[in-house]
Amino acid sequence: MLLRALSSVAVGALPLLIVAWLWRRISRRRHVPVRLAVYVAIGGVAAGAFAMYVERLVLGWTDLAFEAARVGEAGALMATFLLAAPLEEALKVLVVWSMYRTRHISGPRLGLAYAATAAAGFACAEAVWAMWSGTGSALALAREALGAPAHLFFAGMWGYALGSGRQSRGRWFSVAWLSAMLLHGLYDHIVFGRGPGFLVVAFPMLGAMGMFAWLALREVAPRRDSSGPFSGPLSGRVLATLPEPTSLRAMRRSLQRSDRPLMLHWIAIGTLVTMGVMIALIALAVFVGHRIGIDFAMADEADVRSSGPLVLIGSAILSAFPIAGYLVARASAATSVLEPAMGAGLAIAAVLAMLSVTAPIAVVFALAVAPVAFALACGGAWFGLGGQ
Repeated sequence: MLLRALSSVAVGALPLLIVAWLWRRISRRRHVPVRLAVYVAIGGVAAGAFAMYVERLVLGWTDLAFEAARVGEAGALMATFLLAAPLEEALKVLVVWSMYRTRHISGPRLGLAYAATAAAGFACAEAVWAMWSGTGSALALAREALGAPAHLFFAGMWGYALGSGRQSRGRWFSVAWLSAMLLHGLYDHIVFGRGPGFLVVAFPMLGAMGMFAWLALREVAPRRDSSGPFSGPLSGRVLATLPEPTSLRAMRRSLQRSDRPLMLHWIAIGTLVTMGVMIALIALAVFVGHRIGIDFAMADEADVRSSGPLVLIGSAILSAFPIAGYLVARASAATSVLEPAMGAGLAIAAVLAMLSVTAPIAVVFALAVAPVAFALACGGAWFGLGGQ
């Protein structure tokens, strides 16, 4: 009982600590009343508790569940995308909406911060509810720890768009909210709905969330100086050797059309190159796996110890996108990442089409990692442009 209580406190406090650090960094540029953030966090806790109660009530009435092992793939997806995902994201918007209506959200910086604060309160309530009503096992703790950062990231997506709504008349908020809801649903289905053997699929998504959160933070709350936990002469020399990270604004510009016409033939070539590199790396992964004794027939989502084949094949597939993006950008002498990105997008669409016919269950996982693959392709193309 004591261990379960400590686990609930630790997992529930994690998102709140992240948000406290976020507000501290944002307040360096402009003072923001702390009491408003506290009110939003409390509202997020109330929204999380209400969502857990409603979900438990509806699932008990419909005999559905989030776990595919209990109700099957279709039942778990229905519970996630028709109930949990839209309900949870809608309640977070409801908490933040009063701040928007009263014009306390004056830009993307505060939109992201208030949305993440509401999501932190929501994640805290969800973690405590799940740990106290569940078994309190190590697997449940790991799932809650993986699920908490996703609440902050996906709420930050639509919060950023909501803060930009004053200038763009809110045309991007609906797109951002719908995208966040769908991606969060896919992520939660993998983390909470599938067996522990498939938890490794969540790590690429989690890494992509961290990268984009870092880029967004550099844009909305850049540091005034280089002080920080890694500052110093030695760290400065080490960091100077690394590529300068980009920003969301620069990434948006790199995806826009340049002055010259769109090179359609390089989009087609980019698709073929991506598919070719992917096939070559999968073959290499299978060869290496057999050489080191990995049995690809033993992959089982119910056993986390059998996730080795999935890690090896998944790493090969994801590695193909930055390599292909870099090669296409270098070979085409492009001035933007648009052509390599569109080629990667068509390759992803082709893979999804093939999986929908040969392995429909795998489409869910392909959709979940597709944004990661697309981002990796854009990153590879970005470095290809930098080398010209």
